[in-house]
Amino acid sequence: MTMLTYRQAATRVRRSIKTIKRWRRNGMPMGWELQHGQRVRVVDEEVLLGWFRGRLLADPVHQARLKATRVSLGVEIIPERSE
Repeated sequence: MTMLTYRQAATRVRRSIKTIKRWRRNGMPMGWELQHGQRVRVVDEEVLLGWFRGRLLADPVHQARLKATRVSLGVEIIPERSE
């Protein structure tokens, strides 16, 4: 289990520190750790990557890019089932 600070987490997912703080405010579980005599916020890397994937799947711009890439490569697009 790798614990990352705000800065390390932002670097890991190529987002700003503000974004990581916003994810925390929106419910991403984080804890505290003592580093060099200071308490710092930390997040488990697996939790961080799960939130990152969730944000990508919910982003219509990202989905449009994926679809455009599939079309340009000639990959068959399977239509979504509506239930």
